[in-house]
Amino acid sequence: MVEVRLENVTHIYDKRVKAVDNLNIKFMDEKLTALLGPSGCGKTTTLRIIAGLIRPTKGRVFFDDKDVTDLPAEKRNLSMVFQFPVVYTTMKIYDNLAFPLRLKKLSKEEIEKKVKEIAEFLGLKQYLEIKPIGVPADLKQKVALGRALIKETGLLLLDEPLTNIDPKARIELREKILDVKRRLKQTIIYVTHDQAEALTLADFIGIMKDGKIIQLGTPEEIYERPSNTFVAWFVGNPGMNLLDADLVETAHGYFLDISGLRLPIPEDMGKFIRSRISETKLIFGIRPEHVNLYTKKVEGGIPGKCVTVEDMGALFIETVRVGEVELKVKTTEWIGEGQPIWIKFPSEKVRIFDKSGKLIYG
Repeated sequence: MVEVRLENVTHIYDKRVKAVDNLNIKFMDEKLTALLGPSGCGKTTTLRIIAGLIRPTKGRVFFDDKDVTDLPAEKRNLSMVFQFPVVYTTMKIYDNLAFPLRLKKLSKEEIEKKVKEIAEFLGLKQYLEIKPIGVPADLKQKVALGRALIKETGLLLLDEPLTNIDPKARIELREKILDVKRRLKQTIIYVTHDQAEALTLADFIGIMKDGKIIQLGTPEEIYERPSNTFVAWFVGNPGMNLLDADLVETAHGYFLDISGLRLPIPEDMGKFIRSRISETKLIFGIRPEHVNLYTKKVEGGIPGKCVTVEDMGALFIETVRVGEVELKVKTTEWIGEGQPIWIKFPSEKVRIFDKSGKLIYG
């Protein structure tokens, strides 16, 4: 297989638009790394640079220790699946899958064996004798994925492959990609703006913003310890609650002042935060599912009321107001608008960021 490494890669369109900005990242051998970020952050440009479809304005691309920056795409021993399925509508699906093998001049017996294996794996056996005209988008994407897999390259690039597929079929195809990851042990780079895809499929996630990787880590690291407020907000549905706060030290210990709401914190937590900031202003963060919500008064609970409720099926997203502060809370219990509530913030789930947005505690 292959390890991919980008060193100081920058790409500028039209001499003014910096799509990728001094990117340094390693894509681990036999792992699936997702590039996750909003539209226009540089994900697809990065993938196309790796594929050899774009030559970077500056910087180098390495496969293992080989510099491939100037190597044409067709010589890079990789496969790529695009957002819009690329299939040959004049050919039967069997011939779509067989096409790369015929280019390699494999025997008819070898081709038939490999096509049947891939068709079985992707659930395409019953479609091999039809042409992909007027068929659903998920079937076309399975054909495109099959043609990529049948080449047996060390590197598989997937550019938003599930974006144009209906939700039910998307779940099935996502499971197929998980099977690909488990069975074939390829290095896979997966571009998406969908955090559910990234969190479900990836071994590692690179969060991109403005052409830069702003955090690279496992799904758990990205979700539980976001390195900055952008990652905290972007990853999560809804994202992390982020509230302006002041650290206050008194003779009796430390507390956070959140728009007049006084939140006592453990002394060791207060001392640690104080050692990491030059001023008292900071940002308090906690994920909606980590807020403890009660409908009866509890010791240490902060009183408030429910403002709005969103029914998400198995879950409810409550917007609650405590003092002058509004925040989101995920709960399995429906709580009506205007109903009194009490909340608590488990200190081990609190994340503290400095005013620039950098994580300093949690």
